[in-house]
Amino acid sequence: MNIWLMIVLSAFATFLPRVVPYYAKFLRKLPRFARKCMLVMPVAALGALLFPGTIVDFSPQWYAGLLGVAVAAALAWWKGTIVLPIIGSVLATWFALTCF
Repeated sequence: MNIWLMIVLSAFATFLPRVVPYYAKFLRKLPRFARKCMLVMPVAALGALLFPGTIVDFSPQWYAGLLGVAVAAALAWWKGTIVLPIIGSVLATWFALTCF
């Protein structure tokens, strides 16, 4: 199989479950709580997959991962974008790993 076809199909397979909750028409008929849960499910699933890795990946310096998550959460809450929290969390984690 062509490598580019495999890349495109893999990207589509991971993109589709993240997009469906936002554009599915049946969500408008669900109760408000269920609709809200379906809309935040991709973010919650991503958080459940990534958060344990922040502690396990930096086992001797576990605080570096937690600092990166805390900075990302604070910047996302304050600014509401995605670029600034990513840059801030990378810088905070790097700072914690190199300085402490």
